Amino acid sequence: PDSLRRAGVEGQVTAQFVVDTTGRVDVGSFVLLESSHGRFTESVRQALPGMYFRPALLNGQKIRQLVQLPFVFKLQ
Repeated sequence: PDSLRRAGVEGQVTAQFVVDTTGRVDVGSFVLLESSHGRFTESVRQALPGMYFRPALLNGQKIRQLVQLPFVFKLQ
């Protein structure tokens, strides 16, 4: 978020969610595991619907997969 960037704040969000067979995030499955700031959490929530992942495969078939992923907000 711009306000945190201007303030020089870095942080991290660890989220858990399901990636479906098309590679999209099932936004209803979002679970926040850890966050250093609520605004970072909101940024992740807003970005997830636009993200695409490679679907998991099991015996050559695409399947839904539970993913746990850290999102790091770092200033350069």
